[in-house]
Amino acid sequence: MYQINRKRLVKTFTDMARISSPSWKEGAMLKYVSDEARKLGCSIRAIRCGESHNLLIALRGNAKRRPVLFSGHMDTVTPCDRVRPVVGATRITSDGTSILGSDDKAAIAMFIEALRYISETEMRHGPVEILLSCAEEIGLRGIKGFDMSLLRSRHAFVFDSDGKIGKIVLQAPYHATTTITVTGRAAHAGMEPEKGVNAINVLSEIITLLPSGRIDHETTMNIGTISGGRATNIVAEKAACVLEVRSLSHRKLIRQESIIRGIAKKTAALHGARCAMSRTMEYSGFSIRPDDPIARIAVNAMARVGVKHQFEVSGGGSDTNIFNRAGIKAINLSAGMQKVHTTKEFIMIRDLIDGTRVVLSIIDSMS
Repeated sequence: MYQINRKRLVKTFTDMARISSPSWKEGAMLKYVSDEARKLGCSIRAIRCGESHNLLIALRGNAKRRPVLFSGHMDTVTPCDRVRPVVGATRITSDGTSILGSDDKAAIAMFIEALRYISETEMRHGPVEILLSCAEEIGLRGIKGFDMSLLRSRHAFVFDSDGKIGKIVLQAPYHATTTITVTGRAAHAGMEPEKGVNAINVLSEIITLLPSGRIDHETTMNIGTISGGRATNIVAEKAACVLEVRSLSHRKLIRQESIIRGIAKKTAALHGARCAMSRTMEYSGFSIRPDDPIARIAVNAMARVGVKHQFEVSGGGSDTNIFNRAGIKAINLSAGMQKVHTTKEFIMIRDLIDGTRVVLSIIDSMS
């Protein structure tokens, strides 16, 4: 079922891998994908978002069938300026000096090849939407800036998870970041240090008291950045850190943040310093039952093309979180990428082919 043109699919992926597309600089990728989609009779909308654009592709189909949405992102992490894909007998890698970019260009290659298959075989289908976001790698910025009312589909399949084709992510965490800013009192470090309150020392004590790493099987906390001070001869008046809390449970996330606030405020007060905190909810979590209709669509679509499914829970976020928050039922599926965000990144050619077949099978299943 679904005989995929391996040579063309690999070329599409490697052509895109060579295109530099760091976050907010996806213009060349957008043009490449737009040109290919137009050749296949799709309508194209490049929608401004921040310093770049999100790309919405639509393929008309039988209006009596349910529309379906596929999604991925156009940007990659760096280094991506000189990607040189190396095609082996079974896998594609970079030359070891850069990332490969299968996160998430593998998904886009699958979408394009699925559209080509539909065009060449005249496969019957309902309406198909493909949303490719920008700036995903720096906090899901593209999808957060997208107007969801532009979409007709109520089901979204986001191909943006790593590992062999067949992974279905049913849960992903809530994620919030907090900045802790400590204000002490400046003084000359050599002449009158006793008159100062060193904000760096106070912040350091706060950090050592905070629970960190894996809190429990659903919750993590991490201190990401620290800054402070002006010069070695000045008792530091200000110091700050940025931390994140993630949890599959919203209740646990709130509880962890409460613990952090309590420790920070109490410790600062003990040393005669002030402590201010600002918090941003980066995205909401989601949880989908294995028997939910969208999960069953994915499972059955995979079974039809001989792919064994595997349900998983993720500790990271994706555009899937934002779709679910907006009321569009979405799950995250593997795009076959492995060792992503490293110079050892690779993808198996078999997974590119199987992923394309899964896309086509999902389209076929939307009655």
